[in-house]
Amino acid sequence: MNIVIIGAGALGSLLAARLSQAKKDVVLFDYNTTRAATLQNRITLQENEQDDTFPLPVTANQSCLKHANLVLLCTKSGDVEKGLGLFCYNASNQAHLLGFQNGISHINAIKSIPHGSFAVTSQGATLLQPGHVRHGGNGPTIIGNLSSDQKTLYPFAKLLTSANIPTTVTTHIKDKLWQKLLINVGINGLTVLHHCTNGELLHIPKAKKRLVTLVSEGIIVAEALGIETGKNPVQRCLDVCKTTDTNRSSMLQDFQNQKKPEIMAINGALVQEAQKIGIATPENDLLIQNVLKIWPQSIKA
Repeated sequence: MNIVIIGAGALGSLLAARLSQAKKDVVLFDYNTTRAATLQNRITLQENEQDDTFPLPVTANQSCLKHANLVLLCTKSGDVEKGLGLFCYNASNQAHLLGFQNGISHINAIKSIPHGSFAVTSQGATLLQPGHVRHGGNGPTIIGNLSSDQKTLYPFAKLLTSANIPTTVTTHIKDKLWQKLLINVGINGLTVLHHCTNGELLHIPKAKKRLVTLVSEGIIVAEALGIETGKNPVQRCLDVCKTTDTNRSSMLQDFQNQKKPEIMAINGALVQEAQKIGIATPENDLLIQNVLKIWPQSIKA
C-alpha cells in the first residue's frame, strides 16, 4: 500500500516515523519546498529520551499523490480545503483519505469527497524542530466515515496498528469527533494561556477549575444535538492531561511557532453550534477572547 501524509507538523511527522519504522511505503508531503529539502528524506523520532532516525521520502512535489492508495491529511483545520484540493486534483479516484484534524469544522468538507473518512487519535506529539518529533503519549486511534459501510476501512486500521498506531474502526465517528472536541475544548486554549504542558494544567487550581467548566458547557451542547458524549467527558479530559502530561498541545505549539490559531476550529466551532440552538457558552466565549488577545496580531488571520 502506498501512503502519503500531507502535513509535516507534529502529528504528520509522528505518523511518518511510525510507518517508516514499520517498513511501510510512506511519503511525507510538505507544502514548503525549502523545508522539505532540508529534511533530507528522513524523520527523527524522540521517545523515552532516545532519538531514532528513519529514512522516508520527503517532498513538496504534488505528483507523489498520483500513486497513493491512502492519504493521511494531517494539516491544521484552516488548511483542510487546500489539502483536499491537492488530493482531488492529484490522487486517483480509488485513493482513500483520512482526515486527522482537531475540532468539527472539517466534517462537511471531508464528507463531500469520495472515499473521505475521519480519524480521531490520542497519540501525543511535539515537533521539536522540522523533521524532529517527540512522542508525547500513547492513545488509541479510531477511524470511520459518515456512511453505514465501514468495510473499506479495516485494511487501513490493520496497517496503522501494525505500525504501532493502535487503530480501530467505528460506526459512530461523529460521536468520536465530538468526544475528542470536548477534550481539546478543555485543554488546548488553557495551555496557551498558562504556557504549560497538558499535565501541568492539573496542578494549576484556576486552570483545572476552568477546564471543568469549559468541558461541561460542551457536554450540554453535544447532548442537545443528540451526540453520544461517552462516560464522564470531564474525567476523560482530566485523564488525557495525565496520560499526556509532558505533551505540549497543538495550539501551544502553534503559539510558540507563530502559526495561526486553531481556537475558532475548536472552541469557536462549539460556540457556533451552541448559538444555532440557543445555548449560552460564556466560559468558551471568554476563552476565545483571552487566547486571541495574546496571539500575535500579525498571524491571527
